[in-house]
Amino acid sequence: MHPFKESIRFYARNIESLLLLSAVLVVPFFIIHNFTLNYLNLIAAITGAKFVASFFNLFLLLLFLLILQIPFAQYVQSDLDGDERPIRKAFRTFFEHSFSVFVFGIVFSFLVSTGMMLFMIPGLILLLLFYLTPFFVVLKKQSAWRCWRAAMEMGKKHFIQIFGLLLMVSLVEWLISLAGLFLVTSITATFGAVMFIELLLNVIVLPFFAVMFTMYVNKWKDEAAGAEAAMSGELLLDER
Repeated sequence: MHPFKESIRFYARNIESLLLLSAVLVVPFFIIHNFTLNYLNLIAAITGAKFVASFFNLFLLLLFLLILQIPFAQYVQSDLDGDERPIRKAFRTFFEHSFSVFVFGIVFSFLVSTGMMLFMIPGLILLLLFYLTPFFVVLKKQSAWRCWRAAMEMGKKHFIQIFGLLLMVSLVEWLISLAGLFLVTSITATFGAVMFIELLLNVIVLPFFAVMFTMYVNKWKDEAAGAEAAMSGELLLDER
């Protein structure tokens, strides 16, 4: 089955559990991101250093995105593996591996943000090559520092597909956010209402994107394993 269609079915079938994970984990990160960004924007408005505020906005967004994909990826993987307690395992994996992904994410987010701000293309290449690292952390049960090479190999092999998926994700999230903000501002322009709608949209949308990437990573992993098995079979036949 196509990973995108399977992602929609999986999300609809497990929406309560996914939203529970999202409410517990996404909300605190979102609040930290927004208050930090508002503080930086205030400083930027006073000092005129808007470049710094934009840099840290992208930096925090990438860093938090890497970390927050861990529990959703684990939930999907646990369900695919037939685990009876996928939510419990999702939380446990998050707490076990979030620190290594956090440290890796600092380096990753800094390099990508710098590349994006200065030259654009290098930052985009780094983003696409190493974006799948949290998913390999879940698959391999290892730290991010032991998984980035595998993520890079898959990133190189499926560079265009990852770019297309991220482009689609960015476009969909932008359209949803735009529609939500338009709806809210037509009723009220208070900061609290706008922030609540943004929070609600992130809680709903982010789990689906993580589910979708997990499905694609599993598909690409199975394809690579099948290709290796076929190659091994051909080598055995040649030896005979």
